[in-house]
Amino acid sequence: MTAIAQTEALSPASERPFRVLLADAGHHVRERLTGLLEQQAVEVLTADDGFDVLCRLPELRPDLLLLASTLPRLSGTQVCSLLRQCPDFRHLTVILMGDEHTLLDEVRAELAGADGCLQMPFRLAELQDALAQVRQRQPDPVS
Repeated sequence: MTAIAQTEALSPASERPFRVLLADAGHHVRERLTGLLEQQAVEVLTADDGFDVLCRLPELRPDLLLLASTLPRLSGTQVCSLLRQCPDFRHLTVILMGDEHTLLDEVRAELAGADGCLQMPFRLAELQDALAQVRQRQPDPVS
């Protein structure tokens, strides 16, 4: 049994921290957002392209995917569309982050199956609101 599997076997899922997989091609953006998310008592996992996101999802099992709309190899909207076709990740909450926030961006995000959009740069309050909404949707742990 691996160290990760042993840790998960010893601690119930309800004690696992809230996990966010943050995908953005920019190193500085990932660092800044990681700092903001960690201030919100969130475990942050990162990826720098869309293909990496798809490869790591089964292992990481995040509660939320914060996904830049423009990523190398597979765009954020492509990743989101593929996730919505996969039974294991169909219900994963996905928020797309974009540099431009136009009606066309919102339509693309909706067609891809995203649960929301954040315009970059966004305020801390907007990020906190998005996290609160996702946490409210999480099922209560079974006693």
